[in-house]
Amino acid sequence: TPVLQPTDERRRSGSHYTPRSLTEPIVTEALRPIFERLGPNPLPEQILDLKILDPATGSGAFLVETSRQLAERLVESWSYHGAPTDLPADEDLFLHARRLVTQRCLYGVDKNPMAIDLARLSLWLSTLARDHEFTFVDHTLRHGDSLVGLTRRQIEAFHWKADADIFQPGVEAIQINQRMTRVRELREEIREHGDDTTEQELLTLLDSSQQELRNVRRTGDLVLTAFFKQARNKARELKRREYVQSIVGKGDTMETLLKEGESLCLTPFHWGIEFPEVFERDNPGFDAIVGNPPFAGKNSIAASNVDGYPDWLKEIHAESHGNADLVAHFFRRAFALIRNGGTVGLIATNTIGQGDTRSTGLRLICKNGGTIYRAERRIRWPGEAAVVVSVIHIFKGERQGARLLDGRAVDTITAFLFHAGVHDDPARLHANDGKSFVGRRPGHGVHLRRH
Repeated sequence: TPVLQPTDERRRSGSHYTPRSLTEPIVTEALRPIFERLGPNPLPEQILDLKILDPATGSGAFLVETSRQLAERLVESWSYHGAPTDLPADEDLFLHARRLVTQRCLYGVDKNPMAIDLARLSLWLSTLARDHEFTFVDHTLRHGDSLVGLTRRQIEAFHWKADADIFQPGVEAIQINQRMTRVRELREEIREHGDDTTEQELLTLLDSSQQELRNVRRTGDLVLTAFFKQARNKARELKRREYVQSIVGKGDTMETLLKEGESLCLTPFHWGIEFPEVFERDNPGFDAIVGNPPFAGKNSIAASNVDGYPDWLKEIHAESHGNADLVAHFFRRAFALIRNGGTVGLIATNTIGQGDTRSTGLRLICKNGGTIYRAERRIRWPGEAAVVVSVIHIFKGERQGARLLDGRAVDTITAFLFHAGVHDDPARLHANDGKSFVGRRPGHGVHLRRH
């Protein structure tokens, strides 16, 4: 019998339950460009092919809201194009639509395993049908750190560098192509299962896919062990090469090597191999990413994670600053995970448009094809938390039409969350060097700042 006892852990980690007064408009605005692209009467198959992620799932509030909105769209599509003939006679149409959407469209990842359990429970309760099995979500709700992991290509290269050459001996050893083909087939069976498939049958399919992934996943974990085990880049590269020699049969076995990383308490999540149906389709990536990432500043990031975590964030996100809040890295990760034409709708601290957090997050996104199409800069949290947040929506690509800044239509929204200007810092005027300073002389009311 599970017993839930409230603690301060979620608050200490910067995590807060998101009420529907926030999840509903965030999901609505994230889905709006997608349905504009699909047109006024999308086919049921087009809706069920959408893939929506919450990368900091928590108890599943955003996924529950997404399932409701997509189910409403699916019922409308059935009314226009015709409902399928195999709908269960004993089940409400909207509830069945919600079960299908939850099974096929929703994805969630969280580094807290209990959060994933709670999200699973939330989705079960929202899709509960008296005479049918629980909606199966074990294949799409996964435990892991959304910010720590490798792409399939990085695993093939046995390197954390995105542009590293493919390491052929390692690829052959883990048979990545054959294994990933089988994983896609097994996951497709889970996705397309009929209503009469038992949970045990689905768990068997999932277990088979996890067995196929085992060596591929462990290879990625070993690469990360080389990075986090050492404190300097040169030592990391030497350790990586040492592991390379072991993989080709000149050293310890994979089992022995992986034990070196057990003490690191890493929970990597390798997106490309865990969700191949998302990243190995035409125009790869999620259609939308929504959520409420944890709030953490520089000191909290270092204190609550393994040694080397700040270095890792700077490694995966070029031109990032060590003083940036964690939310900037979630924005960067989310933008990398969506497909062209996809959207991001995330809650952020109100520093998202300021200083090093802006420079690390929104600045790089806007300069690399992202369009901020909606932003609310100051929203007082509707719950107990005494915080003010921002809500930002981003489109991957050039989005036509007006943008909304604090509810007002504007021509553009910059990384500073202004309606005009540029994304980069203003250029320093060196001609003014020595003429002004940061600070205030004692006894004077004038506060001069260098420009």
